[in-house]
Amino acid sequence: MKSAYYPILRIVLIILIGVFMIIYPEGILKYIAVVIGLLLLIPGAIQLIRYLIVCCKRNRRDRRYNPMTFPFFATFCVLAGVAVIVFSQEIVMVFSLLLAAGLISAGGYEIGMIVKSECRNRVGYYLLPALLVLLGIFILVNPLDLLPKIMIIMFGVGAIIYGINEIVYLARIER
Repeated sequence: MKSAYYPILRIVLIILIGVFMIIYPEGILKYIAVVIGLLLLIPGAIQLIRYLIVCCKRNRRDRRYNPMTFPFFATFCVLAGVAVIVFSQEIVMVFSLLLAAGLISAGGYEIGMIVKSECRNRVGYYLLPALLVLLGIFILVNPLDLLPKIMIIMFGVGAIIYGINEIVYLARIER
């Protein structure tokens, strides 16, 4: 395949993923959690296997002077990857609760900054921070009812917009 086709292939895949995210927002979060788990698991497993190969090849005297220590970080990555794959639904729940806490704290911070500033008499400045706080409270009350579908649909729309943007850039480069 010619290298000129790679951007087109990437664009088509991104748009297809975006369309798939919009059409099927319910089941894709589990697959995203599995992919994240695999992204943790595979490099950690490779590092552990590399360590075992190096340790098994050398004799006892060489192992004493080996600068390579046991890969604790790789072991943690393998365990975290397995945990994310096995407990994908709980990981999504924790993520949504952290998002809700972040929205509430960001909205509260913005309201506090508006109160300290000179623009406190204008009601319109309080609208967006208040909406952030209300959205955070809504997510805390219903963490898995509506949030994952909205997030996935937003990511899908973003992927489609990114793909269209790449098509425009590719057309500009070709001219």
